[in-house]
Amino acid sequence: MQITTDKDELRRALAEKQGSHVRCRSFRTGLEAFDEIAPNGAFQGGAVHELLWPRQSTYPKSLALLLARAAQKNGGAIAWSDPERELHLPALSAAGINLRSLILLRCANRADLLWALAECLRCRGVGATVAFIQRLSQIEARRLQLAAERGGGVGLFMRPYAPGISNYYAAATRWLIQPAPGSDQVQRWSVELLHGHGGQVGKVLLLEVDRETRALRISAPLADRPAAPATARATA
Repeated sequence: MQITTDKDELRRALAEKQGSHVRCRSFRTGLEAFDEIAPNGAFQGGAVHELLWPRQSTYPKSLALLLARAAQKNGGAIAWSDPERELHLPALSAAGINLRSLILLRCANRADLLWALAECLRCRGVGATVAFIQRLSQIEARRLQLAAERGGGVGLFMRPYAPGISNYYAAATRWLIQPAPGSDQVQRWSVELLHGHGGQVGKVLLLEVDRETRALRISAPLADRPAAPATARATA
């Protein structure tokens, strides 16, 4: 694992990764119902994918982790923006992320973050670049898309879903992630494809994560599940 806090550190880290070229191809997460919604039943390599969520809920880190792990099978490192030091490394390792191939980005400001993301996306030794991005201009979104096309890996960007904030994008797919009724045992989200040429736009499915094991899976439709216990509550 490498932690970078400035441009020189990141340049050195990326130079070390250049030897392991990413195979620019589509990938699947292994959650069949989720993959089937995506264009052509898979996630495009050399592209950006956006995970949007309502401001009042927590951002969809578990889903970003699922996609990053799947993208890593095409080769290369994972670069993950973690300015607030929120990532729990043992959980990443338990989820199948190779920590020796992990680059943590800890940028001091937005300008440095956008620069770092573009550098990681352009590097053919990085398979997935993951970040929370508050806002993007049309030019910035296009620049990141072109960087992903050049590098062959994927950008996985978590963005708040609100008018005027998430309007500009250049992503192959955009997903709306919203909290759904959960319980003490599981946390659930509804997942809808908002944009993706050739995908099942507008289709919604339920995903859930086991609070103890952190395993992510497709949830049974509400009508097919037993009635929730009295302690059930909405989770974010």
